[in-house]
Amino acid sequence: MQELTRSAAFSRFALFFLIVFVSLLPGFDGRSAAADAVETIRIGGTGSALATMRLLGEAFHDRHSGIVVKVFPSLGSSGGIKAVLEGDIDIAVASKKLSPAEKERGLVAYEYGRTPLVFVTHKTNPLSDITLKQVIDIYSGRMMNWTDGTPVRLVTRPAREASTLLLEGISAQMKKAVLSAAVRPGMTVAVTDQENADLLERLPGSFGVVSLCQLISENRGLKSLSLDGITPGKKTLADGAYRYYYDLYLVTGRRSSTASRLFVDFVFSKAGRSVLTRTGHLTAGRHR
Repeated sequence: MQELTRSAAFSRFALFFLIVFVSLLPGFDGRSAAADAVETIRIGGTGSALATMRLLGEAFHDRHSGIVVKVFPSLGSSGGIKAVLEGDIDIAVASKKLSPAEKERGLVAYEYGRTPLVFVTHKTNPLSDITLKQVIDIYSGRMMNWTDGTPVRLVTRPAREASTLLLEGISAQMKKAVLSAAVRPGMTVAVTDQENADLLERLPGSFGVVSLCQLISENRGLKSLSLDGITPGKKTLADGAYRYYYDLYLVTGRRSSTASRLFVDFVFSKAGRSVLTRTGHLTAGRHR
């Protein structure tokens, strides 16, 4: 009887020792089993939309606690689309349409909204409105100082980037001015949307463009300018008074996961549209 008792005690001691030993192993986390049950949706793409995606991800997680949304740093539209094709992310957010070749490879794009292109300047600039002629003069190098004498510090974007293409599409004169700025020595060029906003915030006398959704969702300390007396916003975009904007798309792959489809559905739901509306989007009906 004593042998049985000693044996049972030894077994309990051995089990306790095993539990303690395993718990001390590198990388062991008592929450790992619960964490393994959580599914992750990986999102990346155009930098101007990333903060909005994070807000949507938080609202989505409130309704689907078993799914988390991870938003990667800026990949650009093309980089995000490529990442979906290669299986590195689940959803790309893009400010351009898919090419025929990308569609042939099974990608599907859903336009979820539009957001105005906004001309912005440093918060200390007394200017509140700018004319299209002045914008052209700034890019062409004819307007070098603001009315208070502060030098204009133009921040440009790379060729083929969405903002650059939008500017070039305004008019033939605007395109000529943008191309002129691209080859002018000493210009400040921002590669990503976040770098662009950082430079515009930091440089006194700065001038450039950002999307309204980035301006709002990242709570940027920039002064937005009306253009020829028209304020860029959802209302002026909806009634056609303001004509310069980004189209925004969610892009999924051929074998989209159930979680990814749930997220896309959420973006077009009432709750998702509420997030988009308060972050400067004119929402779109769901279509490919």
